[in-house]
Amino acid sequence: MKSEVLRNALNGVFAVYKPVGLSSRTAVSKVQHILTRALVKESSLCLSSLDQTEIPIVRRKDRLKVGHGGTLDPIAEGVLAVLGVGSGCKHLHTFLKGNKEYEVEVAFGQATDTYDSEGKVTKFGSIDNLSAHKVEDALEAFKGNVWQVPPIYSALNMDGRRLYDYARKGVSLPRPIKAREVEIRSIELTGFDDGKCMLRVGCGGGTYMRSLVNDLGIALGCYAHMTGLKRTRQGQWTWEDALSIEEGVLDLDAVRSILRSPTHT
Repeated sequence: MKSEVLRNALNGVFAVYKPVGLSSRTAVSKVQHILTRALVKESSLCLSSLDQTEIPIVRRKDRLKVGHGGTLDPIAEGVLAVLGVGSGCKHLHTFLKGNKEYEVEVAFGQATDTYDSEGKVTKFGSIDNLSAHKVEDALEAFKGNVWQVPPIYSALNMDGRRLYDYARKGVSLPRPIKAREVEIRSIELTGFDDGKCMLRVGCGGGTYMRSLVNDLGIALGCYAHMTGLKRTRQGQWTWEDALSIEEGVLDLDAVRSILRSPTHT
């Protein structure tokens, strides 16, 4: 299969389920590798009796074109929507519109520099008098359109550099990170026990769950950080629609069955 044909052998948009521990970029590269090999094998079998071991190696620049939107941190799992293949890469932005839904795990009593459990503890607070009722009362202030400061450990740009580049190298920011207005459409306490809680959040684009958790801890006067995150919906896709990215599970038939046209929104 010629490289230009292979790069655009599939065209459209679909969603996958990203597991904990992988960056979004790594997950996309894995999907690209699996589907590229499958397409080459499919093409080869049409011409000969080549088996899996005889599939030629395809250079990265010649592989199936795959892009993604709606990045998930390695600590997070869930719907990585959307993956665009072929011409679908140009239309990702139209599929990123709409509601996002998350299940968020929170630990109270400590703040970290990353706002999650992978960072260094920066502050401590007492949780002796913390209760589910107090958490529910505090959540009321986070409903609707609210102002939120994105975490410094994020991929946002400032003067041509990612914010996390400044943080990892210990370089001061040229200026403070600006707060921006985000929409929290719904927020619900679904569990509370021993200084930890679970939240179900529905929000618009650009909302950081880590910042939400950090701000909640400040509002309660005890500090908090995020310990787990699952995206259950992004736009048109739910976790039930998302395909596993495990080799042997993800295949061309599964992708083709849910692939949506680049012009279909």
